[in-house]
Amino acid sequence: MKALVKYDQKPGMTKIMDMPIPLIGPDDVLIKVQYAGICGTDPHIHHSKASMRINTPLILGHEFAGIIKKAGKNVTGLCTGELVTAETHARYCGICTLCRNGMYHLCRDRMGYGFQTDGAFAEFVCAHKRIVHKIPEGVSPEEASLTEPLCVAYSALVKSARVRPGDTVAVIGPGPIGMLCAKMANIQGASRVFMIGTTGDEKRLETSLGYGADEVFTAGGKDVEEKLKRYGDGYGVDIVVDTAGAAQALDLSLNIVRPGGMIVKIGWGPEPVGFSLDRLIAKAVTLKGHFSHTWDVWEKCLSLMSEGIISLKPLMTHILLLDDWEKGFRLVEEKEAVKAVLKIY
Repeated sequence: MKALVKYDQKPGMTKIMDMPIPLIGPDDVLIKVQYAGICGTDPHIHHSKASMRINTPLILGHEFAGIIKKAGKNVTGLCTGELVTAETHARYCGICTLCRNGMYHLCRDRMGYGFQTDGAFAEFVCAHKRIVHKIPEGVSPEEASLTEPLCVAYSALVKSARVRPGDTVAVIGPGPIGMLCAKMANIQGASRVFMIGTTGDEKRLETSLGYGADEVFTAGGKDVEEKLKRYGDGYGVDIVVDTAGAAQALDLSLNIVRPGGMIVKIGWGPEPVGFSLDRLIAKAVTLKGHFSHTWDVWEKCLSLMSEGIISLKPLMTHILLLDDWEKGFRLVEEKEAVKAVLKIY
């Protein structure tokens, strides 16, 4: 099968290769991939700049949807020909304390598609039955391929931040995850949602205004910090969601969050922050790291799409063929695309 492979740890060592079709076990299904979304992490892996160690050679891609072509002998409730998507947790032990308490996404033995095990930028991908979700009526395979970033936003805003009606929310980073976080805050009844970007984010900030954000700012502007840290009753915003990850984003978060408020950090930032965290203590702020999602979240997000409460179509600015992956990566890196999707077949 044709697949996009990171074949060496060195920067730029990624290319289309002929790879064997995955073998499936008795509890697996073989999925013929139709569409796969490009995550901002994928170009980082291509350039060997990812925050985590990547196994090579490795097929990239972890956001996808496709059709079941074959099912293992122990698989029930899933049939060939059905349109499905799958969680990113390709493998986890299922027996540790975390797994048994429903936190399998944090399992020490977890292996994620496109990071520790072969992913979905390929004609076929193998998925264990426990992570496969049927795509409901009214949801296209293109949209379904982007279920994963929606699940990240849902988990962060609903399960971690627990946004309440009337809360003020600031989201740092107008990428797809950031926009979906703004949308989720809007759905939950936030009274005001702010989106903060940087120079070069102008197009994405404009899109954010029609997708959950009430007001947008460019970080570094003279008024953004002063306005937000004194917003409303003069104490700042209730919840800050950092999807950017850089130290500057955390610094800004600490300045604009109200005393007793919360910062939810989604974005990865491998470099040292380089400043004191005393503001976290002085303001008695909750800093919560957020990672991934679980089964229930996937089902709820698919329902939100099926019922028309959330549409992912406005985010899909580019659909390209697998052979055009370099263009897709470049569009994402240069912020020309909000979300680029690869059509596999």
